[in-house]
This record gives sequence, C-alpha cells and structure tokens, in this order.
Amino acid sequence: MFTTSSLLIGAWAAAMIGLSKSAFPGTGLLAIPLLAEVFVGRGIAGAMLPMLLVADILAVRWYGKNARFDIVRPLLGPLALGYLLGTIFFVVVGSAARSLEISLGVIIAVLVLVQIYRMLRRAPPSKPQAMTIGFTGVMGGFTTFVANAAGPVLNTYFLALRLPKDEVIGTSAWFFFAVNASKIPIYLAIMTFAPGGAFFTMESLLYSAILSPIVVVAALIGRRLLTIISQRLFNGLVLLLSGIAALKLIAGG
Repeated sequence: MFTTSSLLIGAWAAAMIGLSKSAFPGTGLLAIPLLAEVFVGRGIAGAMLPMLLVADILAVRWYGKNARFDIVRPLLGPLALGYLLGTIFFVVVGSAARSLEISLGVIIAVLVLVQIYRMLRRAPPSKPQAMTIGFTGVMGGFTTFVANAAGPVLNTYFLALRLPKDEVIGTSAWFFFAVNASKIPIYLAIMTFAPGGAFFTMESLLYSAILSPIVVVAALIGRRLLTIISQRLFNGLVLLLSGIAALKLIAGG
C-alpha cells in the first residue's frame, strides 16, 4: 500500500513532529512539505493530525505543569475567529492554495525578523497588548486549522514575552492539544458537507498509525535534549527553525 520512499518521507516528518513538541518548537512545520509529497490537499492536514495528537499527549504529560494559562486565555476569542476563517477557507477553496503558503511564509518571516531585532537590541519583554493578542490569536487559529502551521506564530509571541523554555513548551503543549483535538469534529463536518476531498481516509489513518512510534521516539530524544540546551540556544533554534519553515513555504516545492 505504501512505497518505501513514502514511508521514509513520513518517518522524517514524524521525527520533526516529535521533536517539535518536546524540545524544538517550529520543526513540526517542516513536516508539512514532506507530507505533501505523499498526500494532497486536505489529506495533508488529515495525515498529520493524528501524529500531532500523539506528540501533544506526551508533551502535556511531561510539561503541562509549566503551562501559563494566563497567557493562553486572552488568545481564545481571536483563536475562535481564526477557526471560523479557516473553516470558510476550506469550504470555499477546498484545500490550501499556493498563495496561502506564500502569505503564511511572509508573515512568519516578518515575525522572526522582528523578534531577532528585539533580541539584538536587548529590548525588555513585551507586555501583551490587545492588538498583538488579537493578531496572534487569529493568525494562530487560521494557520493551525488550514495547515497545522501555527507553531512559529505562537512561539515568536511567547519568545517576545520572554517565557523560559519550559514555559514555552508547557504552554504550547496544552494549547495545541486542545486546538488539535477540537479539529477532529470540524474536519469531519467539512469533509461530509463541503466538496474538496477528505481529510481522513483509511489509508491516511493507517499511515499515521505506522509512523506514530517514530513520533514517540523523537519526542523522547527531544525531552532529553531540552534538559541540556541553554535558554539562549533554545531561543536561537526556535527562530532559526521558524525562519527555515517560512522560507520553505515561500519557495514552495
């Protein structure tokens, strides 16, 4: 059913997803173009979601106690709006378009550059502002719904607040577990009532199940690495990986 090359591509994507949830936020976005070599349209998001949930459960178990719910709560309203826009997009367009990938890449690249500039200037931690909260929530909701690509948006926001690495991982763990779990009924409703293809098929679910052990192994490796790397290196890696993902989205292919 699956070729050797498709499984190797999926294994690399699964490793990126596992690492993204336990040590290096942003690497999960690198899984998107890999899975696009195996699935198309809505199927990319559908194949990725089960693996994300496996990694989310591990991350919540390991780091959930470090979550900053006071930072997440203000994002929920804008996040819901982003979900609504994502639903409309999938109903109207059917699947992610090239123009969307370019737009997401540019937005992420700008966020990364702004945060690098702030770090070089040794700017004080940002305080959550209504406009920033609104933008982050809407973009986070939209990008995670249509492309499972909200990591760089949320992570650059958390870095601007100068959250320690354990709080970045813990806050992201709970946030994305709740977000990803909530996608399941919405994806099912869209694929039932709106044309454009299926998110989930027996083939995609089997594919995700085969690759899930690799997600677990990568997450365990990442958990160990997080105890070793410094806060400064962690921040740099988050921005570097987010920047690479942005360039990949812009370049395509």
